[in-house]
Amino acid sequence: MPNFYFRTTDQEGFSAEDRAFEFADEQAAIKEAKVTLAEMAADGLPQDPISMISIQVLDQHHALLVELRLVLEVIPSTTKVTAADR
Repeated sequence: MPNFYFRTTDQEGFSAEDRAFEFADEQAAIKEAKVTLAEMAADGLPQDPISMISIQVLDQHHALLVELRLVLEVIPSTTKVTAADR
């Protein structure tokens, strides 16, 4: 089975891809990366200044295959609702 590496980015910065994981193929590695990203989100949602957590999947040569991101975006209302309006 081929080796894949994960490089994560969270509020503390990024992790080096120093540990190899074996998966049957690229799709299996991406599936596990999605699970890992969800677990990272369960530990805490992204915060400023980055407002994003991500995981990159790299192949056995450390070439980037795909990056998965979870972005938290606060979009202010275009209309201001006051307590009297409720």
